[in-house]
Amino acid sequence: MSKEDKFFETLRDFGGYVGRAGFLLEEAAEGRMDISESFKEISDVKRKCRDSFGPLTERMYKAYKDPPQLDSVRGLVERMYRMVDMTKSVLGQLDMTVAGEAPEEFSLMVRLASASLLEMKKILDYTDRISENYMKMEARCRRIYTYEDRGDDCYRKVMRNLYGEETKAAELVYWKEIFDHLEEVLDAAAGAVPLLQKMITKY
Repeated sequence: MSKEDKFFETLRDFGGYVGRAGFLLEEAAEGRMDISESFKEISDVKRKCRDSFGPLTERMYKAYKDPPQLDSVRGLVERMYRMVDMTKSVLGQLDMTVAGEAPEEFSLMVRLASASLLEMKKILDYTDRISENYMKMEARCRRIYTYEDRGDDCYRKVMRNLYGEETKAAELVYWKEIFDHLEEVLDAAAGAVPLLQKMITKY
């Protein structure tokens, strides 16, 4: 197994944490899983993610020597960690006492963020045979961009509603923080796409 193959093997494991974060987010937000349990599990996922960061970085430096390529790979890994971190922040907020009724855009925003994380995990699953799965990977990358675009529209709409209505200050702060974190999840996923594409184009 080459150094790059070993790196991708570790990266796929790291992608599994991202996919699990997406699953927990949607299950908890949609009421199919106890929020406290989901927060406990996402905290464990983040811990595993953090513990894996060192070995993944070590393999990254062994596999890549070209500075621009190394920057792309490092940026991808950092964004993946950011996705898990922001998902934990959302679930942490939801684990508190909910302030007011959830805006109607909440469910859509959660589904978009969750779908982006799951797509990222599926893309990384293909890295064991990149040349065979290149077109599938590209298609999933485009889906992530679509989710981000829809998320941007959803975010702007909910912000207009929150600030345009007589929303209580506590509710405004509470829901704005949650939507900010969901937006960051989508941005991190979309930001990871071009970096991933740079890695796989040579195959």
